[in-house]
Amino acid sequence: MGEQGQLVHLLRLLGDDSPVVQEALAREFYAYGPALMSDLTSLDAPPDSDALATIRALLVEEGRRQLREGWEAWLQAEKPERSLARLESALALLSDFQNGPGHPTSLGDVLDELAESFRLRGGTVDEETLSRFLFKEKGLEGDRSNYYHPLNSNLVNVVETRRGLPISLACVYMLVGERLGFTIGGCNWPNHFYARVRLKHQLMLVDCFNGGRMVDRESFLKLQGPSKEAAEAIVDKAASVDTIVARVLGNLVRAYQHESQDEESRLMLDLLHGLEGRSGARNQA
Repeated sequence: MGEQGQLVHLLRLLGDDSPVVQEALAREFYAYGPALMSDLTSLDAPPDSDALATIRALLVEEGRRQLREGWEAWLQAEKPERSLARLESALALLSDFQNGPGHPTSLGDVLDELAESFRLRGGTVDEETLSRFLFKEKGLEGDRSNYYHPLNSNLVNVVETRRGLPISLACVYMLVGERLGFTIGGCNWPNHFYARVRLKHQLMLVDCFNGGRMVDRESFLKLQGPSKEAAEAIVDKAASVDTIVARVLGNLVRAYQHESQDEESRLMLDLLHGLEGRSGARNQA
């Protein structure tokens, strides 16, 4: 059956209220790809507005189902050999959900492209030059005009739009760096996430939201005044993958609330509770 014939067949089943049929339709429509809506409207007898609304609802529900299913598999998976592969797979699930079916670019693709572009530029290759490459040459920076938008936690969107949150920009830096053999971690600072690198045996915090600005550990701690001891405990310990993922999910819970997308907010909260139940991770804004 050709693609047009497939769509005609699926449309005939749209009025069947059986949960089994509706679930099968959702899977088929979701798997069709990004041309679904344009192909539907180009049929000889295209679906009316009510049918299109039903199809869109099926797509949304299938996206949620696939995210829940993928998340459960992620929680149960063995820890991979690559130190940040677990982080990347979690963020890829969230990006895939937000991008919807058939998005042409995956998270792995955009990160590979950035890493290869950095390699090809030549010159010094270290964590500091990578920071300048991403946050100066490529122009990745903090989104100040629409900070609370959910897509600021979507790493594919962050790379494509060059705008994101402190933690999403830091994750891009960390994951591209891992592809280049660098060790870049995260600092789970309250209300502002930093990347962590060692340059010439000195611990540096990298503010990816503000152009990749670097500050050494001692200078950063001097700014903390009476809370220096508590600050040391945070700065001196790299954030775990589960802590980073929990913080991303917490951001998404609040971002979807801000956009009055209550179903998505509850979904992110469910994922967060699942993670906390397995790892004890806790997020901070």
